Amino acid sequence: MVENEGGRIERLRLVKLAFLLSRDASNAASSVYDFVPYKRGPFSFMLYYDLRGLVGDGWFRENDHHIETVALPAIETSSLESSFLERIDAVNRACRSLTTSALVDSIYAKHPWFTVNAENESKRRATRPTGEAAIYTVGYEGLTVDALLNLLMENGIRRLIDVRCNPVARRYGFHKSTANRLCNDVDIDYVHFPSLGIPSSWRSDLSSKESYEVLFRRYEQDVLPGSSFDIDRVAELVAEQPSALMCMEADNRCCHRSHLAIEVARRTRLPIRELRQCH
Repeated sequence: MVENEGGRIERLRLVKLAFLLSRDASNAASSVYDFVPYKRGPFSFMLYYDLRGLVGDGWFRENDHHIETVALPAIETSSLESSFLERIDAVNRACRSLTTSALVDSIYAKHPWFTVNAENESKRRATRPTGEAAIYTVGYEGLTVDALLNLLMENGIRRLIDVRCNPVARRYGFHKSTANRLCNDVDIDYVHFPSLGIPSSWRSDLSSKESYEVLFRRYEQDVLPGSSFDIDRVAELVAEQPSALMCMEADNRCCHRSHLAIEVARRTRLPIRELRQCH
């Protein structure tokens, strides 16, 4: 995309072109990035993270809110499908005559959901929902941080309750400090309760249904009884505004959050809803 724009492109414009590319449902390769409503419409924190890496590695340089190619050997594209490369070219051609401002306005008109966080309130074409009272749970396994944030926003979640014992992750966006910052960037509160997690050492041998059952019995016997204060606090937070208990596993049946949610439900009498089963 940068080369198609003459080797220099506004970062804002690059993000919007990448967003349009991601909307091409006919091309599976186009879903490289996910997007979340942000200050100037659809945004990808992951894309910006990758750009910083490419700048740091010397492929590009940043100059006055622009990305510029550097005189290095051509970036390898042979591994990309020709149809994907053709789609990139098509997106560039379709938008070539549009200024960046006009491109943003066009996206606002066609994709109103992504205006809900627009810093210019007059540009907002949709209202951010507020979820019904419930105990929501979610696992980020298999998701980018942008996909997770968008899922939370679509379901009206206003607070993310991290219930991992050790909140670190190799994937960008899921380390505690980064998750906290990105949540705050899209007006989602973030809180962490390490005492409600399962120590990593307990999960060393989970190869069968029986091993999970043993793990969760241990959690219910050794962790939950001594964590009443924190469970009470989580119950208060859940009752206060729509909140989701987050851990890693995509399948809530393989995660302690489902057992924690039952304890919170006993205190609040609210229903339990797994977000990735709501779609």
